[in-house]
Amino acid sequence: MKPQAHTGWLLAGLLTALAGPPARAEDGLQLTGGLAISHDDNLFRLRDGVDPQAALGRADGGETITISSLGLSYSKPWGLQRLEATVGLVDYRYQRYPQLDLQARNHDISWFWAVTPRLQGRLHTERRESVNTFDDTSALNQSNARLRRHEAFDATYEIDGVWRALGNLRSTYDSSEQEQQGEDSYRARTLETGLRYQALSGNSATVWLRRSKGKRLGDEPASSSSDRDQDYTQTEQSLDLQMALTGKTQASLVLTRLSRSHPAVPARDFSAGEASLALRWVPTGKLQGSLNWASQVASYQTDGASYSRTQTLGGTLAWQMTARTSLQGALSESRRRYLGALDGQTPDPLRDRTRQGSLALRWSATRNLSLDSSVQEVRRSANLPGYAYRSRQWQLGLNAAF
Repeated sequence: MKPQAHTGWLLAGLLTALAGPPARAEDGLQLTGGLAISHDDNLFRLRDGVDPQAALGRADGGETITISSLGLSYSKPWGLQRLEATVGLVDYRYQRYPQLDLQARNHDISWFWAVTPRLQGRLHTERRESVNTFDDTSALNQSNARLRRHEAFDATYEIDGVWRALGNLRSTYDSSEQEQQGEDSYRARTLETGLRYQALSGNSATVWLRRSKGKRLGDEPASSSSDRDQDYTQTEQSLDLQMALTGKTQASLVLTRLSRSHPAVPARDFSAGEASLALRWVPTGKLQGSLNWASQVASYQTDGASYSRTQTLGGTLAWQMTARTSLQGALSESRRRYLGALDGQTPDPLRDRTRQGSLALRWSATRNLSLDSSVQEVRRSANLPGYAYRSRQWQLGLNAAF
């Protein structure tokens, strides 16, 4: 479908919805639609000093994208049971690079089940398709869709008024059309068991034990002669604390110890700790803020590393300026280093830092219609040449729900 035809079709749908009946209640059927224009002045994340004319055959690396969406949501309770479902289409149309066009088919469906009020849980399936970032990939001008699928079965049993037993079974699939350096497409299955203490004040402490079996997606077979392994197992022990520090401030602290093993290449095995801390502050009904810090590890298989550690510090501030207008700002900085070099290999010396800032404004014209705008800047620097880049983006969109 041509962009002009697609845009006209979506606008016609929105106008029809505007002329229709009032919005439904929370339970029931809801139609949503959106149309946005987005511009990125460095779509392919060209490094500082790279000539766009030589790399892309154009004077600049910018691109304008039309993003249109149409979705249908349904929610309904049946006694102790509840169904919540959303299905939708998101259409990405590129002005200069039509080979990147994508029509994503997404869904998010949850069945909240309960045998008794003390034994309940959720059956969940989600499919999310989007255009992936071009960070750390050399595949310029090529289709770069990313597909994530997630299925889960969760169960909670209330032992007494404060203790709960938890169990989760999850399946995850994450695949990108273009390989990004050190970051693999994969599929994994995870079993979680946990025990939670839920105080009457609302504070809680949960201990988790997780075990995952995964497989890297790709053509390279796993073997003892290869320096990369397709298969892995991972175990995690985690403590999750949720606390109300004051009537206006909440805190979340998560501490995790994980061990990852690779049967075909034991030299890739690693153990590490993770931590995250989040503070949420709501001083008034119109103002709220958050401060977040995390230190996390991820598999990153290259000649000089087996995993990466990223430390991130960020904050957000949201202000409800008027009954119809809200403003939100966000700042963050991430620092990444690469660890776990194979025997005989030189440890990866790269250290990179990414700073990101954004500002978003929403104006609700009516109960059903809103206008959204945002600007964002991303800057990456590094201790080695050839890794730094800058990207500035803006977006203007119209969203409706009926």
